[in-house]
This record gives sequence, structure tokens and C-alpha cells, in this order.
Amino acid sequence: MAFSDYDSFKQHFNLTEKDIENIYQNLKNKSNIATASPEIVVVLALLYGLISLVAVLGNGLVILVVLTKNNMQTLTNIFIANLACSDVALGIFVIPFQFQTAILQRWVVAEFMCNMAPFVKNLSVNVSVLSLTLIAIDRYMAVLHPLHAGFHKTVAIVVLLIIWLVSTLSAVPYALFHTIESMFKLKDLPERKMCVVKWPSENFRILYGAYLILLQYVVPLSIITFSYIRITCRIWGNTLPGNETCLPRGRARNNNRKKVGNHF
Repeated sequence: MAFSDYDSFKQHFNLTEKDIENIYQNLKNKSNIATASPEIVVVLALLYGLISLVAVLGNGLVILVVLTKNNMQTLTNIFIANLACSDVALGIFVIPFQFQTAILQRWVVAEFMCNMAPFVKNLSVNVSVLSLTLIAIDRYMAVLHPLHAGFHKTVAIVVLLIIWLVSTLSAVPYALFHTIESMFKLKDLPERKMCVVKWPSENFRILYGAYLILLQYVVPLSIITFSYIRITCRIWGNTLPGNETCLPRGRARNNNRKKVGNHF
């Protein structure tokens, strides 16, 4: 909650002048601590900058290799390059702004980035999770159904476009409902602008949060878990005809021996 003036803040919380003075001193001390430790700011800036640089350059190289090397343009590598694209966006549009907010405790960059940074962050998470799910499905088809393995390249591109479309639409509320709010100026302390999210209603916040949990966690986790469990069963065990359970190699071998013995 933000207050446009000193009096509304004071009246809302029923504060006395002494309470206001205590708040002022606490905020001033925190400001002094922040400005008195430039070394910490420099170290954190270097760390955040390094993370952002590695994210952009490392994933950029992956994209470049897949685009320029024909022998690297397999379906799995295309999916990985798609995953790298979302990480590049994260390194450019999200990590630097997370740093300035964490250090300064206020928003000091262009106001439109208050909408863009959360949007790109959510978009990147959506694309990454759905891409990992797609890779799991592709591996599942390749191992368990090798005669019908994987996607055709055209189909794969269409699926990737759908992933980006769904991810973009799912992240739009973050762009729409983030806004800059100015905190009132208290004595000689600088005015603070904060990037905050203001949902249109509590019901919208709950429903949208539940939707993101399903999209980013429940559904992908279920598909990925199922796919890799079945792959593990196929690699490390034998699946008998008509039986969907996974048996260890030794146990399956003993069962076959018993069948042969009974036959004779």
C-alpha cells in the first residue's frame, strides 16, 4: 500500500510524531548503511554481471552452433536451442533489474521496464519448463516407440511456436498489472519509487496463481516424471507383453527359465 502524502500515512496507522521520528531514524540508518558499504555493492554488481554475462554468452553460443552447423540441427538440439533463447532473454531483461531492486530497494530505471522485466521473467520460466517437457516427450518416443520416434521437424517447429504463444499469453498479466508507485517523501529522505503488482481482484490473483502452478509445475512435472520412469524401466529392465510394470533383468530372466523348464 502506498500513500501520497504524510498526513494520510499518519492517520491510516494512527501514528504519533514520536512514531514517525522512529520510522524516519530507522530508514535513515538503513540508507546510511547502504551508502557506507560501496564494496558490497561493487562485489554484488560483479557477481550479478557475471551471471548475466555467462547466461547470455553461454546460451548464445549454443544457439549459434545449432543455427550454423547442419549436423547439429537434430530435433533434440533444436529444443535445447529454444531453451537457450529463453535463458538469453532472462540474462538480458531480468537479472540486471533484479540486482538494482535488491540493492537499492527502489526502482531507478525506466518505468516501462517495471512491466517488461516481470513479463520476460514469467515468459522465460514458461518457455523453459515447456521446452523441458517437450524434450522428455521426444526422448520417451525415441526409446519406447523407436519406429514412431519423435516429431517431424515441421511439426516440432509448429509445437515450439505454440509453446511461445502459450507462454506469452500466460505472462501478459504480469505486464498489465505491474506499475510504479511513489512512496511519500518523509522529511529529507529521498522519495522512493517501487515496482509493485496490483491485481484487479483477489479472485483473479488466486485463479491466475493456480493456473501458473498447473502450467509451470504440476503438468510438466507429471509428464516428465512419467516419461523418464518409463525410459528407465525400458533401459534397466524388461517389460513383458501384456504387463506394463517394470521388472529387473534378473527377475525377468528367472521367469523365462521357469517357463522353459515347465515346458519340458
